Amino acid sequence: MKILYTSDIHASNSHLVSMLSVANKESVDCIIVGGDIIPHHLPGEQRSGILDAQAAYLEDTFIPSLKSFKQKRDISLYLDMSNDDFACNRTVLEEYKGDLFYLLHMEKHPLTDSVDIIGYMNVPPTPFGRKDWEKPDSRAWPYAPGGYVTLNGVISDNGTIKEKVIHLDSEDTIENDLKKLSENINKPFVFVSHTPPYNTPLDVIADGTHVGSMSVRNFIEKWSVHNRIKASLHGHIHESPKRSGSISTKIANVLCVNPGQGNGDSSKFRYVIFDFDMSGTNRMQILNRN
Repeated sequence: MKILYTSDIHASNSHLVSMLSVANKESVDCIIVGGDIIPHHLPGEQRSGILDAQAAYLEDTFIPSLKSFKQKRDISLYLDMSNDDFACNRTVLEEYKGDLFYLLHMEKHPLTDSVDIIGYMNVPPTPFGRKDWEKPDSRAWPYAPGGYVTLNGVISDNGTIKEKVIHLDSEDTIENDLKKLSENINKPFVFVSHTPPYNTPLDVIADGTHVGSMSVRNFIEKWSVHNRIKASLHGHIHESPKRSGSISTKIANVLCVNPGQGNGDSSKFRYVIFDFDMSGTNRMQILNRN
């Protein structure tokens, strides 16, 4: 089984087309997108507002592109929004879930007959203003030390933008979400988390600081026991592979990957193609990267 994995296709208006082109050229059996699907800059966002512009992109470009692709190659697609996408427009995607694609956040779906795919799209606090998909990592470790964050920002709610303050003493944490997600695990799985695990080659920002999630790292370590987690796929920190020199690492013998992403319309689309061995080992091996 060949799997194309990418994340952060929002980085360029051309990355959606590039992703589908690569999937067709490489004859993959499955596409997984680890969050952030709507381009940074959209036509009309200054005129109609960012919420309407993001909804229009999903309705007029994203969904029709996936429909056209699936008419040619009916393969499984797994994807979701993340911290750069306003969550109120997820209702556009929900109309097509289970039919055109599977949504990943806090969900479990079959990847093969014997292996599930499980997703999580929230991230620890960032320096950025959009807070729909941000929450403290845990009460004891709200975010990675040394990284600059802002707790004040905005969220989307019923088609409007509202001010939001992240409270670091909240019980609504990534750690607690992953505990809930764990309750639904009953077979081997591939994990897709937009935020990468802390203190790895996958979570390094431009100045060398590690800004990933300790809760995600703990989750990977927990489920590595008895080989339950087959691979862990990430994104969010576009520059990390270039800064660290690696797209992959291992945590407790679990393969963890962040392909990174190029920024701007002329930037190269970054992805990884895996061979998923379904002969009994259920091992994921990197076949190709770009």
